[in-house]
Amino acid sequence: MNKLKLNYTSLSFLPILVCIPLGYQLITNIHFGGFKLFQEFLISAFNPKIDNEIIFTVINRLNETIVIGFFSWLVSIIFGAIFGILSSNIFYKILNIPNFFYGIVRSFLTMVRSIHEVVWGILLMQIYGINFSVGIIAICIPYIAVNSKVFAEQLETIEYKSFESINQINAPKFSSLLTLIWNPIINTFKNFGLYRLECSIRSTVILGLFGIGGIGTSIFLSFQTLNFRELWTYLWSLAILIILSGLIFKKIKFYTTNKILSIFFIAVFFITILFSFSYFLYFIFNINFENFNSVSSLFKSSSDLGLFDFLKLISETIILSLLSTGIAISLPPLVIGIFNNNTSKIFIKIFAFLLRLIPTPVVLLTLLTFNNPSISLAALTLGLHNAGITSKLLFSNLDSQDKRNYIAMKSLGISKKTSWLLGIFSQQSKSYLAYCAYRSDIIIRETAIVGVIGSVGLGWQLQESLSSFAWQEVTIVLIAYCSIAIVGELINGKIKNSLT
Repeated sequence: MNKLKLNYTSLSFLPILVCIPLGYQLITNIHFGGFKLFQEFLISAFNPKIDNEIIFTVINRLNETIVIGFFSWLVSIIFGAIFGILSSNIFYKILNIPNFFYGIVRSFLTMVRSIHEVVWGILLMQIYGINFSVGIIAICIPYIAVNSKVFAEQLETIEYKSFESINQINAPKFSSLLTLIWNPIINTFKNFGLYRLECSIRSTVILGLFGIGGIGTSIFLSFQTLNFRELWTYLWSLAILIILSGLIFKKIKFYTTNKILSIFFIAVFFITILFSFSYFLYFIFNINFENFNSVSSLFKSSSDLGLFDFLKLISETIILSLLSTGIAISLPPLVIGIFNNNTSKIFIKIFAFLLRLIPTPVVLLTLLTFNNPSISLAALTLGLHNAGITSKLLFSNLDSQDKRNYIAMKSLGISKKTSWLLGIFSQQSKSYLAYCAYRSDIIIRETAIVGVIGSVGLGWQLQESLSSFAWQEVTIVLIAYCSIAIVGELINGKIKNSLT
């Protein structure tokens, strides 16, 4: 068993080898013209701009971010629960519906989930223009599919025998279904749903960089004018919002046996559904399609994208995903293992928080001041951002880990780093790799963000095709994105199942 754990431990560090080719390309592409700007960017973090005007702007922008993020989260979590039920086996077993529909729903949600919200946002902006509604819908589309997957996985843990026990008293099938799924739905919301609100706020910030609104728009405008002090004012205010929201979430308690709370949930549930449908119809029939001539333009447009160029873009996207995943997996345990003391851990947590806080496009644009666009630069940016996320989970698991093996090994005279590696991390490495397999699905979808900014992969081609209204190319790129994401999800699902 120890040998097996050691193998998982080794696998956690092995992907760091991607830094060898990545580092070589970064060094060869470096230029020193932008180091002064990069230095100014870092120094401005300790000297943000604070005056009455910017405070007023921050409050307004944060309000916009909260509104977009909250409504996106509320709609996506409720419809995620609905589609989670529709994509779970127990729904079809209880209501005796053919499994054919189960496969259709699952396939549809997988395709929707494979496209990142930034891609949805760029597409909708080309069709409808820039407004808050586009931001909400762009976030809701993939988030509903992601949330439905989580709800479905929890519902499929319900034993069918439980339904048979209820069925023996001849209860209506629909009532039996609600009885079985109510507690798993509420528990999933407690354990997962509130976390998705923070994700929704972060997605709102990312979309804001592309002009949707909120504090992301102010961050991007400040960066464009190289007003780094103002930029850091917005970033620190965003940090305060995320920290406060996290503290509030920890204080919220839900009790599934509370009848008043149950009635409140049901009321919010139905009101949100009715509002969403009515608003969706209003959005469809009242928005003017100024930037989209007609659906027929999809078939009339020609594509100048050659087969060789297309295959090159696909390979760039896959390589970008692999390099980013390697950094996200191996960097956190490597850094924590090397700098394994209380003071260093504080600095690592702060740095990891900054990596999660600063939007990926801003980091990439900052690095582009002294490095040429390349796959390695995009991979480094995306990998560092996700390393900040995986390190948060790793720290949380390590802090709750039993320390007896670590203490015993240290008492035998084994070095502190080796004791930490074999006495603490080895017990977490398997679950850590399982989470990283899940995280790699997200990394594949996030390649669109760095692709648009860093001029690499399918993300860059999507932006170029949309700019020239080449809808045939857009369709080809989206199909390629879906295919890569779906294949990646299947592979990572197999890896995750083998680790759990």
